[in-house]
Amino acid sequence: MSDPVLLVLDYPGRRPEARVSDLGLEDAGYDVRYLMQPPLPCGPSAVEYTAEALAAAGPQQGGAHAVLAYCGASALGQEVALRVGCPRLLLFNGELCTPQVVGTEYRLLLESVAGEPVGLPSWWHTDLLADRSDDFLKRCEAHLIEQVRRSIADAADGEPDDQDLLDAEDAMAPLLDGFLDWLAYLAASHRTDHPAFDADVVSFLSRDQPAVEPWPGARTTVSVRIDTTRDDLLADPATRRLVLDTLAAPFDGGSR
Repeated sequence: MSDPVLLVLDYPGRRPEARVSDLGLEDAGYDVRYLMQPPLPCGPSAVEYTAEALAAAGPQQGGAHAVLAYCGASALGQEVALRVGCPRLLLFNGELCTPQVVGTEYRLLLESVAGEPVGLPSWWHTDLLADRSDDFLKRCEAHLIEQVRRSIADAADGEPDDQDLLDAEDAMAPLLDGFLDWLAYLAASHRTDHPAFDADVVSFLSRDQPAVEPWPGARTTVSVRIDTTRDDLLADPATRRLVLDTLAAPFDGGSR
């Protein structure tokens, strides 16, 4: 008999918080499949992004025992649960990816390039962010390249020659690719209708994390508060124990 399949959506970039993989669910007899693997999807909405992730993972994702999603990937987890017909969705510090979240993250990217606080560009608008096309990412890419060139010029204390500019841009290319992967993930997580799906949501929350209850579109929502920090939520033994209990038990809704 094959091990029960768990589908995981957890952005693979650097972060101080522990990861879903830190739960060690493989050691408990589960077949854990991490859907967000490089090269990351770039679909402009949650529907398209998750379709790409599932296609890259291969054809055998049906019959999953549960879908697990961390933080802003919660909306993507909802789409995956709907697509594969999975009745169980486990969220960890689940959040809604609002325009304010995307704007804050973009300013942080700009600051990392410029070395100082930078305002959002004049074209930034919630309507553009909501538009389910690739226009938003194209504008972000052009704007980020412009900021890189400006930063290079400032560092050179003048106008760098063409070769120096090309060399610097080549060196920055992997970083820019990472920025665009992050922005594509945020945009897709924001661009969702939170469709109704016949599933129970269990939301594991660190001590100070605001709850999203009920989770939009879910059949039921159960919130489980754990007395630990955000960074340690997925590394805390109490979380692992409660997750294993949840996976082993029927989902019956309600709150606790």
